[in-house]
Amino acid sequence: MTQFIEKMYKMFPWVNVNTGLLFLRIGVGIIFVTTGYMKVSDMPATVGYFASLGFSAFWAYLVGVVELLGGITILLGVGIYTRVSAKLLSIIMLVAMYLLRSNFEMEMTPLLMFFVTFAIICTGPGKYSVLREKSA
Repeated sequence: MTQFIEKMYKMFPWVNVNTGLLFLRIGVGIIFVTTGYMKVSDMPATVGYFASLGFSAFWAYLVGVVELLGGITILLGVGIYTRVSAKLLSIIMLVAMYLLRSNFEMEMTPLLMFFVTFAIICTGPGKYSVLREKSA
């Protein structure tokens, strides 16, 4: 079995950790850019929804902008800002999980996005990014 896996890696040299991080960032970035754009493009509805949850308009604007810009940052892999964006987005996902705690099925999406953003915090953007982090 080990020989088979080694043979596959030789046949497909692009299959590596950095390619995996790129695909992870693309998927997560698209999701957050989409949800952020939906919030920002219909801000009255977003503010109304946040108000129904007990949050002020400030939080609606903040979450919309962080999701949109954070999604773009993660999608492109903009150096250290990728980790900063992932940290902010993971906090947003923790709050979403708390708010949806009574509905287990609805809680799954923020839970998944939390773990994915946490993985990006741990790994950084990887080799295929717009700006690479400087090595320590």
